[in-house]
Amino acid sequence: MRKRFIFLILGFALILAGCSGKNSVTDIVQKDKVQEKAMIFTKENQLIRSLETKATVTATLLNEVFPKRFSYDKGISFFVGVITDVPLDVNESITLSGKTPISVDSVEKNDFIYTVMPGVNRWGKYYIVTFPSMKDRSFTLKLEIDPYGYIALKFNRSSLRR
Repeated sequence: MRKRFIFLILGFALILAGCSGKNSVTDIVQKDKVQEKAMIFTKENQLIRSLETKATVTATLLNEVFPKRFSYDKGISFFVGVITDVPLDVNESITLSGKTPISVDSVEKNDFIYTVMPGVNRWGKYYIVTFPSMKDRSFTLKLEIDPYGYIALKFNRSSLRR
């Protein structure tokens, strides 16, 4: 009798689980795939002075995460997050292998890209930074943070799209 009761409850649970909306489930799975891919192409580093973290910078190579939206032909794009205690003009302080950005766009908390990127936190300021196209297989993103110094993050192009 007890086994019948357990099977009845399990069967009822399976029926209820099948009633959930497919859009919500596929939305969760889709976000997980984007975040997984973004984690592969995300670099992070900290600037430490006197045993204190003065700045944290994260950057995700968007060309590899969203290849249709961010084509290498149009430029090299990054989702850049900065947490620091000093005012920072990202337009003037960021370079990619010595080149200045074509555009720097601020990302708001309600933007789609903000919600799917890994490691986003409420104290950071986030930007989409686009640089001119280059043929190099690897490049270095450098962010100067006065008066503390700079953070350099090295990226490699994927030989195969994932």
